[in-house]
Amino acid sequence: MKKIFALSAFIALSIFCAHHAVSQIRVEKNYHFTNDTLSFVSFFDYFPFSEKQKCSDAGLFKELIDNLQKTANKEIEAYCAETYEKAVDKGAKKGADIILGMYADNDLYEEWKIIYPAIIDNPVHLVMTPTLISQVKGIDDLKELKGAINSHDHFSDFVREQLKKFDIETLDSSDEMYRKLITGEIDYIFTTYWYGMAEAIKLGVKNMVSFSKRGIWNMPLFIGVSKMSPSRRSLSHYLTEWIGQEELRQKIKDTAFETLKQLAEESTGIVPEEYNLNKSNM
Repeated sequence: MKKIFALSAFIALSIFCAHHAVSQIRVEKNYHFTNDTLSFVSFFDYFPFSEKQKCSDAGLFKELIDNLQKTANKEIEAYCAETYEKAVDKGAKKGADIILGMYADNDLYEEWKIIYPAIIDNPVHLVMTPTLISQVKGIDDLKELKGAINSHDHFSDFVREQLKKFDIETLDSSDEMYRKLITGEIDYIFTTYWYGMAEAIKLGVKNMVSFSKRGIWNMPLFIGVSKMSPSRRSLSHYLTEWIGQEELRQKIKDTAFETLKQLAEESTGIVPEEYNLNKSNM
């Protein structure tokens, strides 16, 4: 009886090992990167996803790129164009392999394959002066007020459709936008959380404005692979495995908060004199 049990255990172990070996072989086949080099598209000057005014910055995703470079044993370089939008468009057509930051169901990203799950959320928040925000009971209250967004901010197609329901102007600088908010020329701002928070910190107005406690619209931020990339299957497999680790996604989120904290410590916190604060609006 003991011999039969031992034999059964041996057979089961052999089957497990054989199955495990097949799995390992499949992984090796999937990780076949055919490119001589790999390239990525990232946001331009979009803190903390890209912290510099260069398209060569991987921002929060530096560890991912570094690990991929070691795994693929390939050089990984940034794909640059005049704007982020052009880089996304041209990059998908054999110009780049990976995109570090994209939203689902956007026409801009139709040539890119989304890798699930989302690597981080980038919700749209409402920003107002403390007095005014306390008077807002619901989002419909904003339809009678004047708002603004930053032309350098990035929104999903769904959010852009929602923004059409409000009286919103598009401004080209955060400096002008927050100045208008604080002086009462506009009543509110819609901004993605990470970018909007960083801009308020850099301008020294973080403590003079209030961000909504919750996002108005959530926008999960993904990374993607070009459908035209010769290494798309290997990249899809590798990135899915990497992003599927919850502890790594949490690490990216923690790094984003730490980056904002560091930015606050490095910023002077001096409000520009030209704001000419309207005290009655605070």
